[in-house]
Amino acid sequence: MLEGGWHFVTPENAKKEAEPASAHSSETFPGATEDHLFGFHHLNQVYRKAEPNYDARFTVPTLWDTKNNTIVSNESSEVIRDLNAAFNSILPDGDKKSLDLYPESLRKEIDELNEWVYNDINNGVYKTGFAATQEAYETAFNALAKALDKVEGVLSDGREFLVGGQLTEADVR
Repeated sequence: MLEGGWHFVTPENAKKEAEPASAHSSETFPGATEDHLFGFHHLNQVYRKAEPNYDARFTVPTLWDTKNNTIVSNESSEVIRDLNAAFNSILPDGDKKSLDLYPESLRKEIDELNEWVYNDINNGVYKTGFAATQEAYETAFNALAKALDKVEGVLSDGREFLVGGQLTEADVR
């Protein structure tokens, strides 16, 4: 987490191989991409384009509305749901349009799994990483490890996907 949030690279640097993270290069930061919309260098500029007085954290993922020039969402679970079906009407018929990560028949199972995965794994990583005391760290770490063991247990029978024998939102999250 850099001070300005996610770091974008320039178009010319986007083509270069990234230096290792330990080099702390702001030119070819590992995983950084080019901002194709505005040419910004940090995500905070995107947030402030939407809201000039924004003063909270600059988080990813960030879904930008190019028509209204604003952020639609920065909550990963909402972005997954939006991208699952919201744009199907503009996709050509075929595999991409028919892919449904949140099928009606599996929603109950997906929602149940998502609830504990979100709390214990997704947020568990943050709780561990931002723990202010050793005791808080150990509590968060142990809960995270237990949740990861639970996922491993679900998959231990050889199945490829968490729910319903197919790729779903539960796997993506």
